[in-house]
Amino acid sequence: MPALPWTAGVHKPADGDQLHVLTSRLPLTNYIDVPRFLYWTMRIRTQLVSAPGCVGFALDAKLISKTFWTLSAWSDKAAMDQFAHSGTHAKMLADMAGRIGDPSFVESSASTADIPLSWADARVRISAL
Repeated sequence: MPALPWTAGVHKPADGDQLHVLTSRLPLTNYIDVPRFLYWTMRIRTQLVSAPGCVGFALDAKLISKTFWTLSAWSDKAAMDQFAHSGTHAKMLADMAGRIGDPSFVESSASTADIPLSWADARVRISAL
């Protein structure tokens, strides 16, 4: 499955703004959960497009290793946290509990000049764990 491209969110930052970035690696424990995770991914993308504070997002699915990578930029940490604990994303967290192995999350910052964020930079950030 090819990486889903960077998709802009509703928040349009001003030039020079510092953005809150989340990079995640989500390894599923079983192949049987891949379709379930893909189902949630499509629904969460709909939530992300209109989420307050969302600058943009992307997803890369490595189906053979049953690992999903997410990348998103936010106006600030509060906007990201609000998204994570609301709506479809909150429902996904409950439904996928116990189905994700040892996830990795890296929070960092970027400037508006870095948008769209690159997967190469994201993987460097997360491999530094």
